[in-house]
Amino acid sequence: MSQVKLISGEPSTARYLFFGGKGGVGKTTAASATALYLLNKLKRNESVLLFSTDPAHSLSDSLDIKIGNRLVEVKQLRGARLVAYEMDASLALERFRAAHGKVLAEIAERGTLLDEQDINELLSLSLPGLDEVMSLFELSELDRAGQYAHIVVDTAPSGHTSRLLRLPEVFDRMVKALDLMGDKHRYMVAHFARRKLVADEVDLFLKDLSQRIESVRQLLHDKGQTRFALVTIPEAMGVRETERYFQLLREEGVPVRDLIVNRVEQEHDDCEYCRARVASQRPWIKQIGKSFGELQLHYVPLMAKEVRGLDDLRKIGKLIWSEGGGRLLGVRRLGAAFTPNPPVPDQRGARPPHSKEVRNLFASRKIVIFGGKGGVGKTTAAAAFALALAKANRKQKLLIFSTDPAHSLSDSFGEEIGESKTGVAGNENLDAMEIDPGKWFEELKQRYRSWTDELFASLSGGSRMEIKFDKEAMRELVELTPPGIDEIAALGTISDLLDLERYQTLILDTAPTGHLIRFLELPQVALSWIRTFMKLLLKYQNVMRANRVAEELVALSKSIKKVIALLTDAERCEFVGVAIPERMSLEETMDLAKSLEKLKVPLSKLLINGVAPDDACSFCRLRRKTQDEVIADFEKRFRRRSVEIFVAPQQPHEIKGAEDLITHFEAWQKFSRKAAKEQS
Repeated sequence: MSQVKLISGEPSTARYLFFGGKGGVGKTTAASATALYLLNKLKRNESVLLFSTDPAHSLSDSLDIKIGNRLVEVKQLRGARLVAYEMDASLALERFRAAHGKVLAEIAERGTLLDEQDINELLSLSLPGLDEVMSLFELSELDRAGQYAHIVVDTAPSGHTSRLLRLPEVFDRMVKALDLMGDKHRYMVAHFARRKLVADEVDLFLKDLSQRIESVRQLLHDKGQTRFALVTIPEAMGVRETERYFQLLREEGVPVRDLIVNRVEQEHDDCEYCRARVASQRPWIKQIGKSFGELQLHYVPLMAKEVRGLDDLRKIGKLIWSEGGGRLLGVRRLGAAFTPNPPVPDQRGARPPHSKEVRNLFASRKIVIFGGKGGVGKTTAAAAFALALAKANRKQKLLIFSTDPAHSLSDSFGEEIGESKTGVAGNENLDAMEIDPGKWFEELKQRYRSWTDELFASLSGGSRMEIKFDKEAMRELVELTPPGIDEIAALGTISDLLDLERYQTLILDTAPTGHLIRFLELPQVALSWIRTFMKLLLKYQNVMRANRVAEELVALSKSIKKVIALLTDAERCEFVGVAIPERMSLEETMDLAKSLEKLKVPLSKLLINGVAPDDACSFCRLRRKTQDEVIADFEKRFRRRSVEIFVAPQQPHEIKGAEDLITHFEAWQKFSRKAAKEQS
């Protein structure tokens, strides 16, 4: 048996503890377990706050206590309290608008050409992603009184949490833009009204906003009180994305001190399946030691049962943080690489695999979307399906397209995809894309700058002083990159691809649930923006030579309407929900189904990934028993929605590369309720 010596880490030395990583690696479990661990360390009358910034909250499911958009007491211990809060960022944004809309309108009216009606319409629009970055503002407000000994933050998946890290920069630029607008007013008061400048409501608002931004900056970067813990699993996608995320956090100056490695496999009863899983993780555990050696490493073994509720979480908290806890358990050295034939578990209620039948269920669709909670295998499922479909239909041209800011297609296919890749895995009819939203938006900003310059050049007959202030303010505003620009870029790219009609089928690998829903809502939001700006163009057509602007907006409006029509057409669009056989995944998949129903996006198929074998060791059988119970609940709750359920086994090794992807797809099996009853 071999062991890795670890440095123990005590979280109670930090006031703010952030947990982040790839979706589905166990961030919520680690954050909740840590909050309970800290509760045990508190003195009487002290409190710890467990706060979620993820649009798809999971605290309620993890704690097994309903939380929601309010402060809820989770547990009292010797007079100390643990409270939790799943913040509704959209409501927080609405409160911000309600509280400050009047002063924002005043600033804009002073500093731009727009009148009060124009400004009110612009302020009422929903900017994708702005609700998300409001969450840390709300957190800093909650903490103004300093009533919490510790604040534990469960963050959104890594691709989206990077936006939160940019919050101080984005809002700092916003204050500068608003201040530029105020400069025009101050200049006119000083030079024409010849009054002494006195701080008014606008100046007080900007000062308060600057102070709030500074408190958020300290909250994120203060090495004396902040501790960021990364969470990962010892598999290629998890480790590679965590490496990228760690690099970003270091560049942003965020104090990362810990890495929690979740779901570490162990050997049980000389089980060949468990041995194979241990062997597949070994190189990635070694890689973790190389890439994250400067961090305190905490290893958490794979549990037979899902971690849920306060008792389970307390045990995990001790495993992670207690003295001697988190040690990497010894694994038997294997003389040779152990690679058994991938077992296909005898799924209860599952018919034998018929890959041709499964392919035909999706083959007639123009667009197939794979979506679900982070870490359930969306990318693997999308890549496996795309590859199988490409091999079965050589005459059809297919594209697999990632809308997730933290792209994983390259990791899944085992080859670099980048912005565009043709002939994926040697298939001439399969292309892939991982878009660069920054490049897309920079091109858009460049066009905007040209339009802005043309506009103010056409106004040169007026006051040069007034035009100078207006132009500087408008140019500064466009530099405020919207936090949700990756979704906008993805939507624009999909519109362009549909117009080209180059591909018979588009396969979308989407962001985790909370961000996926916002992406699907985006077409309606984008149309609202376009309609508002078109009204402004018409209103100011006498001063704005903006024919090109109008033409581009009209074209964009048409393509967005085309996307809406496609997404809501059950004959041409197929949404495949992806889940794992755990309660948290079940609840989040139900929430996803309800959201899709409101959006009129058809969900008729669900893939349940990662089913353990039932013919291996006692540990595997216990896992499988609990999974079967959850699968039965999936079937019961989705039956009335007429959703077809498929199950896929957990392979004894990680799925990477074309051969593994095809093997994975071939193992998909259609679930049969009748057969399940007969076998139970």
